[in-house]
Amino acid sequence: MAIAILLATCARPAAPFEPAAVTPRTELEVRRGDFSGRMVLTGELRAVRAEEIIVPRFAGWGAQIRWLAADGVGVAAGARVIEIDASTIAGTLEERRLAVLTAGEEFTRQEAQNTLDLESRGFALEQRRTALAKAEIEADVPAELMSRRDWEDRRLAVERARVEFDKARDELEAARRATQADLNVRSIALANAKRLLAQAQESLASLSITAPRAGLILVADHPWEGRKFQVGDTTFPGATVLRIPDLQAMEAEAALFDVDDGAIAVGARARCTLDAYPDRSVAGTVTTIAPIAQEAARNSLRRSFRVTVALASTDPVRMRPGMSVKIEVVTVDLRSVLLAPRVAIDPAGHPPRARLVGGRLVAVELGPCSNQECVVASGLGEGEKLSSFAGGVR
Repeated sequence: MAIAILLATCARPAAPFEPAAVTPRTELEVRRGDFSGRMVLTGELRAVRAEEIIVPRFAGWGAQIRWLAADGVGVAAGARVIEIDASTIAGTLEERRLAVLTAGEEFTRQEAQNTLDLESRGFALEQRRTALAKAEIEADVPAELMSRRDWEDRRLAVERARVEFDKARDELEAARRATQADLNVRSIALANAKRLLAQAQESLASLSITAPRAGLILVADHPWEGRKFQVGDTTFPGATVLRIPDLQAMEAEAALFDVDDGAIAVGARARCTLDAYPDRSVAGTVTTIAPIAQEAARNSLRRSFRVTVALASTDPVRMRPGMSVKIEVVTVDLRSVLLAPRVAIDPAGHPPRARLVGGRLVAVELGPCSNQECVVASGLGEGEKLSSFAGGVR
């Protein structure tokens, strides 16, 4: 029975072949309208203003972070936000205390030595003064009472005593100046040691840093690790470790790769859309473009220009620094120009060509193009009918 059915089926006449229906090409039209070219950049939000929390000056070059407030948490004014390990500084503090004691002892020793030296030279001066006075008394004896030789010897003794006295006086003055200079050196050394000790004491007291005002904590990027600061990192005086941003004024920051240099300009309009809220957009304006391209990452071959976009408005509730944002920058803005569908244009030709209804190709001069349309500078008129190149270029 099954064989009979199979034979009956095979014996039926085959249906005639019908080719698939060919969809006619859609007729397209040159129209007049506005044209806007856009470049899409990827960036993130950042605060226009922020309170920076920096590592204070302390004794030594660097010290480790012992505790750090979590990134993104809110803090009150005066709350502890960072603590620096004080072990290294404590050791330095003891060294500087010892330096102060040593400098003080040196100053005292120099002062005593100066006193002894000046007293010795003062005593020598008094001896020379007494000797001069004695010589002058002996020289005052009338010449008639002694031989002329004795009288001349006494006169010569006066001159010698006066020279010795002047010499002792000059030596005393020189010693006073020298000892004062030595004492000044010791005094400066002592003052410097005390200053360094006070600096170390202040550093030790300032290693627990508090928030200057209430706000949101943002941990800063480590300058050479390619990540944010974290507990255990070695930091140095003057380094910015934390920031408290002002959420009332935000801006967008993006990277323009060097291959696109010149594609956008300062003053260009932009539309910023947060990835977290794709249904909400904010108008913006390109305010700065860095003059020098920098590496996107350490040892990277890619380089980019830093672009800043000022936002027309800020939403402190939804917007947070670091949120990713898509930035559409207007690169071309033309009004009332001829626009032709891109599918009817062969831009690779020399010159570019447009395909009219019927298949004829005409040379055209093109302006900028988008994914859908091209600006036609010449070669076509408003209302002309075109056909798509989807079937191939003849």
